[in-house]
Amino acid sequence: MSKHKNILEGSRLEDGHAHDEHHNQGIGRRDFIKNLGLLTAGTVAFSTLPFNSLLASPLVQNALKSSGDRILVIIRLKGGNDGLNTFVPVFDYGTYAGYRPNLAIDQADLLALNTMYSVPNYATSLKDMWDNGKMKVVQNVGYANHDLSHFTSTDIWDSAQIGQTDASGWLGRYLWDQNPDFITNPPTDPLAIQIGGDGNILFFNEDDLNMAMNVVDPDQLYQIAQTGSLYTVNGNAPCYYEDQLDFMKSMINSTYYQSEAIQIAYNNASNSVSFPTGLGDSLSLVSRLIKGGLQTKIYMLTLDGFDTHAQQDTRHPDLLVELGDSVKAFYDDLQAGGKDNNVLTMTFSEFGRRVNDNASMGTDHGTAAPLILFGPAVNGNGFIGTDVDLSNLDLYGNMNFTTDFRQVYTTVLQDWMCINELTSDTILGASYTKLSLGFDCASIGVEEISSVQNYHQLRYNNNNPVIILTLPISCNVQLDVYDLTGKKVISTGNEYYSKGMHTMNINGLDRLSTGAYAYRLFINGSLESGKLMKQ
Repeated sequence: MSKHKNILEGSRLEDGHAHDEHHNQGIGRRDFIKNLGLLTAGTVAFSTLPFNSLLASPLVQNALKSSGDRILVIIRLKGGNDGLNTFVPVFDYGTYAGYRPNLAIDQADLLALNTMYSVPNYATSLKDMWDNGKMKVVQNVGYANHDLSHFTSTDIWDSAQIGQTDASGWLGRYLWDQNPDFITNPPTDPLAIQIGGDGNILFFNEDDLNMAMNVVDPDQLYQIAQTGSLYTVNGNAPCYYEDQLDFMKSMINSTYYQSEAIQIAYNNASNSVSFPTGLGDSLSLVSRLIKGGLQTKIYMLTLDGFDTHAQQDTRHPDLLVELGDSVKAFYDDLQAGGKDNNVLTMTFSEFGRRVNDNASMGTDHGTAAPLILFGPAVNGNGFIGTDVDLSNLDLYGNMNFTTDFRQVYTTVLQDWMCINELTSDTILGASYTKLSLGFDCASIGVEEISSVQNYHQLRYNNNNPVIILTLPISCNVQLDVYDLTGKKVISTGNEYYSKGMHTMNINGLDRLSTGAYAYRLFINGSLESGKLMKQ
């Protein structure tokens, strides 16, 4: 049995029907083609499809402008963050203070974000991000029929599915959809990097394949970045057991086959600001890798300690300071390298805390919680969704959620990663209403991509398409090929080419059916695209 089988068994949650119904509808390649308007009486005339028609297709258009240089950083606030003491509802302060005789933050100790909400006065970095238009908050995020379990809720947030017994991660499914040749043609750069958080399923696809590089802590990633391997192998071991240990270290090192790309990116950049310890250690490394040109598009970090059943009055302030100071340093550092506009940071926590405090100066497991988005990409500050309603609690004294967490995922997939709606619905198992979070895909238009063709030409050698590169400098080049559904079918990875002219063969084309395909090239920071024919 798969190690992820039955991971949600025993839960009393009963909202899993949407996923099954969605798959029963038979959404697949044929449905994608129908939505392209290309399904004819019996065949699809791939080979005669005009160039403009191919690029005009919404699905292919979305594929060509998918993600680009955009990066998603996820910070898990592990344990269940108390949203009421993060964003204090000053518009209903009396009710808030009445529920929390021990933990309510005094009004004199609050920094106003607007007339409705404030942050504690120790959260100065959060206030700074807000004032500079780099923070938005989605209020009352959660899901129905919460059972208040850390394990169940974490699996639900990771999988984006409720009540399923064979869970995979929503980002694992996304990465697998976008990189179907992951096994046969693994990328030179990690698709995703996860620091900490072992045991979750976020990056596993439906075949239990982990699509991310996992390291236990930032020290391990620093080791890889600085030396190109995780362990030092001494060699010439004086005894049998040390020789076996060296062998095991060598085998582990070999599993980090993308370490060279990490090391190159690490050496290509440096940090321009000081970072706090803890979460800041991870974010300083992520920032350096981004500035150094690593093509990894998703990073996952964890800030632990939010399960504040006791001594929340001292523990929670330290966590908010660590979060705010670390994220502010992260964006200050990215801004110094001109990369801050390309990076969206999203927090989430498995649940919020109970509205009333307890006798141990803490709060117990709750339900709905705020989700925070950081970065210039959010285009200003603001609270999204309905306001906190302390007069409308459930039978257990918890707030009722008003925004399904998958609405946030849908928005990120479609408006940040720029995948089409059908693919997003398939990944999440159902269709969810998008939110207005401040970003969209309009800035990565296909017309803009197609107009820039300075570094390559498409030619045919014996009916086989090849790409001729003319490079003014040495740089990395990545080629992605898409079929008519907008699905990526070939990716060369991020390969290094020296200055001059090169012939780039399209490896894997022989596995594809005859017809027309769209392609996209990342060359020296530029995007170029076109159409090729497989004979």
